[in-house]
Amino acid sequence: QSTGQKEAVVSTQSTGDYSYDMGSAMIAMMAIGGVLFLFGFVGCLGACSGKSGLLNIYFIVVLICVILEIVVIILSIVKRDDFEDAAEKAAQDLFTKYADRWMKGNTAIEISDDENNAVNYAQSTFECCGLSKTDMWEGKVPPGCCSGFSQDEWQKDANRQYALDACPADTTKYTTDCVTQVHNLADEYGVVIIVIVCVIIGFELICLIAACVSKKKKYVA
Repeated sequence: QSTGQKEAVVSTQSTGDYSYDMGSAMIAMMAIGGVLFLFGFVGCLGACSGKSGLLNIYFIVVLICVILEIVVIILSIVKRDDFEDAAEKAAQDLFTKYADRWMKGNTAIEISDDENNAVNYAQSTFECCGLSKTDMWEGKVPPGCCSGFSQDEWQKDANRQYALDACPADTTKYTTDCVTQVHNLADEYGVVIIVIVCVIIGFELICLIAACVSKKKKYVA
């Protein structure tokens, strides 16, 4: 079997766990959003109609959400190192596979289009190159390491390259590795994220209080 045929097999290999995971995550988020909207409507209907049963359902659901959010916050603090190690290991496996296949030219490595896209999209999004060091690419450069990289245009290019000798003349190579860059972004926006989460929890607590007050009104059955 020729090298070209092998590459065709690799590129058409089952579309990877990445697209499946992303699709599953989006479906899950849409389902959660739909459920929350439904119970929000139930709470609104209960307040307008004066039905305490509907308010009780709304109260219980919001209370569960608040408890789960608090649990997630506690776990993210207590298990932070474990989460980071697991995420870094998964990224290391992916980046190493990409390097072995395209930088070292090991045609025995099977890597899907989604995995190729993930490596380049991550580097382009976070404006970084390499995982824990920028020279992990054996003297070559993935397209995502270059400024101005367009994921859509690259995917549409039938002759797209996975390893460049250097970034195009009108672009520059990112000089920070991805682990360092992600940590920098986490330090920069961590406080903002915490504030947003606290505001959301505070709003939900207000909703719980409002539900309790509504139940005590005379018009609530």
